[in-house]
Amino acid sequence: MECGATLRRTKANDVERSVFSSRRWASAVALGAVAFAGVWTTAEAGAQEPVDAASESVWKNAENGTNVGSAFEAEPASGASETTASVGATFGGDAPVVGSFTGPRTTSYSLEFELPKSDGQFWAMYDVAGYSERFPSLASPQNAIVDWIMFDAGDDFWRREPFSAFSASRDRLYVYHNEAVQRYVSNVVDRFLDPTRRNVSFSIRVVAVRTPDWRSRVASLLTPSRPTVVGDGADPQGWLVEKSDLEKVYAEIKKRSDFILLNSARGDVPNAEMFGLASVAPKRELTRDVRLDSSAPAGYVSDVAAVDEGFRFEATSLLSTNGETVETLVRYRATVVEKTSTFGLRVPTSTAPRQRLEVERPSIVSCDVRTKLAFPRTKGAILDLGAVPMILPKTAEASGIVGSVSRFVAPQTAFYNVVVFLKEATD
Repeated sequence: MECGATLRRTKANDVERSVFSSRRWASAVALGAVAFAGVWTTAEAGAQEPVDAASESVWKNAENGTNVGSAFEAEPASGASETTASVGATFGGDAPVVGSFTGPRTTSYSLEFELPKSDGQFWAMYDVAGYSERFPSLASPQNAIVDWIMFDAGDDFWRREPFSAFSASRDRLYVYHNEAVQRYVSNVVDRFLDPTRRNVSFSIRVVAVRTPDWRSRVASLLTPSRPTVVGDGADPQGWLVEKSDLEKVYAEIKKRSDFILLNSARGDVPNAEMFGLASVAPKRELTRDVRLDSSAPAGYVSDVAAVDEGFRFEATSLLSTNGETVETLVRYRATVVEKTSTFGLRVPTSTAPRQRLEVERPSIVSCDVRTKLAFPRTKGAILDLGAVPMILPKTAEASGIVGSVSRFVAPQTAFYNVVVFLKEATD
């Protein structure tokens, strides 16, 4: 039986399985800084107890305060020195220093130091191999878990005080932080790995309409629910809907002349899996500058650049610990050329002394919208991302795993309201 958020304790010299680093491992840790602000506020706190007798949960006795923090200090590696160089030590002279940086030594730095523990920080390693194994064809399936944690924490969470670190590989998450944050991470990992919920799926339909008045005739069926938003570029809105009414709303919006279905009519995605669709326009090459060059056949050289246009939609639905609430994390990214300004440059050559050539400068519109909407499992939900830039594809298909791509035949730049219909899938 799989178990999420499994934490292991071993000696520090067994790096492959170590939960916490030895003091000398600290030199390999990227410096980050953190202030935990409201991430650990949910009543869903606490992780499942692992069933593997060889593993131990950090939160085995979290409620009474034991088995946390100092109880999990790593033992020094055999023969390792307890002494460390002082922070800010300057290395002088020309003699090479093992592990030091090359180049002028104008910066004070240290290669060995004690990890700060002023806020009760400690190392924990979370085993996420059971999740990644579900997606052998994906390069980084663990990003679904990482994105969830990063969204809740905020963009600058790991760059502020107190000192912290967060890193991920395909099989493990490494976290250095205090008890509250470790409990939050443990809870998230458990929710992603819970094997008892793999048979739960969610229906996701993504449509686009030109104007936000799609809800004019169905307003009485919608109950406002404010989504959490991170990033700029749009103003998402959310509503709760009775499951029986969700189809009525969809049928009404489908009647519109500007209605565009961006994915298949029914996209059922298992719990904790990322759903995605992407559309990519043909590269648009623009001549942004021209300069004289007598060695060139034409007497001049053009500076040509390509603009990548398109959009990418991703969504991950995840059941709460008690199984009564669904949270859906949505991200929409797009880049489009709204218009192109052209003007002439005089480029006289021996064969064309009065020659003028046109150069182009694009007006680029882009956005990166990240939002999360929570709704009861017994209801459906609708999320409107607001007016976002989009180039309409001729066709668009989606799959339960990110990677489905539609290519444009006749690009058309516009702003559309992207509307997402969500509910638990039923046979």
